[in-house]
Amino acid sequence: MSEKFYQMTPRIARLKQMLNDEVPALSAERAKLATEAIELYAAEPPVLQKAHMLDYILRRMTIFIQDGELIVGNQGETPRCAPLFPEYTSEWILREIDDFETRPSDPMRVSAKDRKLVEEYLPKWKNKSFDHFTEQELPYDIKHAEECGILTVGGRDCNTGHILPDYFNILKRGFTYYRKECEDRITSTLIDCKEKQEQVDFWNACIISIDAAVAFAQRYSELAKDMAAKETDPARKEELMTIADICHHIPLNPARTFQEAVQFTWFIHLIINIESNGHGHSLHRFDQYTNDFYESDLKAGRVTEERAVEIIECFFIKLTSVMKLRDKFYSQSFAGYPLWQNMLIGGQKPEDGSDATNPVSMLCLKANQAVQTSQPSMSIQWHDTLSPELMREGIRMIQAGMATPAFFNNNLVVPMLQKKSGCTIEEARNWGIHGCVQPGVAGKNDGRPTSGYLNMLKIFELVMHNGVNPINGEQMGPKTGELEELDTLEKLQQAMYTQIDYFTEMVVKGFNIVCSLQSTRMPTAFSSLVVDNCIEKGKPLQDGGSKYFEVSAFTVAIGNTADCIAAVDTLVNKEHLIDITTLRKALDANFEGYEDIRQMCLKKAPKYGNDDAYVDAIAAGIVRHYGQELARYKDSRGGFYGEEVESQSMNVSQGKCVLATPDGRFAYEAVNDNCSPVMGRDVHGPTSCIMSVAHLDQKNAVDGCLYNLRFDPRSIQGEKGIAVVSSIIKTFFKNMGEHIQINVVDDKTLRDAQKHPENYRNLLVRVAGYLAYFVELDSEVQEAVIERTTHTPDC
Repeated sequence: MSEKFYQMTPRIARLKQMLNDEVPALSAERAKLATEAIELYAAEPPVLQKAHMLDYILRRMTIFIQDGELIVGNQGETPRCAPLFPEYTSEWILREIDDFETRPSDPMRVSAKDRKLVEEYLPKWKNKSFDHFTEQELPYDIKHAEECGILTVGGRDCNTGHILPDYFNILKRGFTYYRKECEDRITSTLIDCKEKQEQVDFWNACIISIDAAVAFAQRYSELAKDMAAKETDPARKEELMTIADICHHIPLNPARTFQEAVQFTWFIHLIINIESNGHGHSLHRFDQYTNDFYESDLKAGRVTEERAVEIIECFFIKLTSVMKLRDKFYSQSFAGYPLWQNMLIGGQKPEDGSDATNPVSMLCLKANQAVQTSQPSMSIQWHDTLSPELMREGIRMIQAGMATPAFFNNNLVVPMLQKKSGCTIEEARNWGIHGCVQPGVAGKNDGRPTSGYLNMLKIFELVMHNGVNPINGEQMGPKTGELEELDTLEKLQQAMYTQIDYFTEMVVKGFNIVCSLQSTRMPTAFSSLVVDNCIEKGKPLQDGGSKYFEVSAFTVAIGNTADCIAAVDTLVNKEHLIDITTLRKALDANFEGYEDIRQMCLKKAPKYGNDDAYVDAIAAGIVRHYGQELARYKDSRGGFYGEEVESQSMNVSQGKCVLATPDGRFAYEAVNDNCSPVMGRDVHGPTSCIMSVAHLDQKNAVDGCLYNLRFDPRSIQGEKGIAVVSSIIKTFFKNMGEHIQINVVDDKTLRDAQKHPENYRNLLVRVAGYLAYFVELDSEVQEAVIERTTHTPDC
């Protein structure tokens, strides 16, 4: 294999530059169309109402084909525009619109035309948007706990998202198959009860949605045909005629070629994003469901490797054009315009567990090397017999600072999926990621990693004050004893667990209210029909239509919290280096005048991330307890709750709600990201660090543990560097880590990018379970990335 990386063709370079030139912008066209549709179909049951709305939008929204595109379809009037979903949320948009262009995190351009449409149409949704009803239903104590930074409750102004479409079957069947299945079920159903009427309504909604998707594709077929008639370049004319033929054929019929398979995939993915205000929609095992088309085309001479890579690159550019508008809080908590569009390559064959690496696996890496877009979030499914070539090429990309791919551990995920879902081993091997690191059975799963984020460090702050929030003096949690009474590790841990249980119930209660409202008010037929079992059951995803379903809840600040418990237990209870009164005074003063105490907290107590069994066990205990507590609950569909150790950039937002803490952290500072140690505290090398993270006993976090690791680029150069990174990944996975992603970039580069962003437009970094352009992150999130420990190899 050549050691050079694949390069963009002139076509792809032009398309990439056009993408880079686009400033993220608000688009109000969808809001206008959605408002017009709801006025026409307000009397229909919700599932039909939403299907008609999708049909109305897809038949009328602005479409375009850019010069040189091989894959077509757009979410709004321009690339990188964020459409509005007033049926989900409207009032905060009106409140915050004046700040969209200047806000520090994920700013959005607002044209005069779009502002006018917002002001005309969004007021019509007052007290009618979905978030109005969730706000009405959520109890005060839950909303107040959220205001205090203890927790969040998700899914209130968006769809639950995280769809894992059944691409394997859809591409081979076409929508004709699913339309007929719905028609046959309607014909054979005697409506003699409310449940059967709801089933028939759902099947009719699926038919409406299928016809809308076909009409949407047909519009592109006609546009391409019209453009071809005017095109003077013979090569481009032929490309446009091919596009016209493809969009006329699919999605109604099965894909015939590789380009059709990719275009079909994109149409499904795109329409899901147009239908509802969700994110985390998965492309899962793209190499597995497209490879047969590629190899058939290659054998027949219909495609070359170079053209196939171009098609994939065009697809990646399209994925990066998808945008979503978030409010002020979530734009920082999810910084960098993430959509979590995950794509997995490699892995195992479902039938026998052998390596599934195929030619498209490597084409995906080549496309990624060349185009270097922030989407999709690409990962390799590692297992014991993974292709060494695929592993090596992925590591070469990391070594070069591309921040992609990430790696997942099949040895952990497959048995974990079998246990949590009750699926067969064949289904478990055929898994995908929906969201950041949440595994689910591809094509059959409705995971909802949107329930909420539990701020473990804020909870420990409540432990230190007997359930009182020191910022406002209110009794927020149960009384678990004064800190003087918590004079053993066991007592500290028990107090922590009691507080966790109290707020876990709040998160579950809050999200179950949201889930129930999603089911009754916001069913989505298109997203449901592309997931196996929904048509058979006659139920949308929101009502439990998929074969498997669950909910994830997030753990934030596990590193800081473990360090704090270790500090109090070590410095106060065991070694008596600090008394409680002095510690309280130091924390209340934000360590001003108490730098000696802060240094003691930083240096004299064990820190998670250094392979220290004592503090690692504290962190693992929190993960284990929270996972076990969540497992006691069911969601509104009967699905179980699972834990995920992940923060996104919520570590910045939730850190702002916590005063100074016994681990030496200043008030309002960011907390550790995901399941990584606190920035700068993992000082004993990468092997010690990965062992600490592995000690979390990650099988208890059944919905994933997101782990960031960073290397100094000078320390892992050449063949030795590839061997080092490979060894780190394999050691981590042999010790049952689930996921690892690696940034290879030095502080000097990142600091220069802050000063001269125009020179670093394509600099990608891993923030959480997604890639972002570093220069598009706000300064606080940039600092959080820079502060991560930069490792050099142990050897």
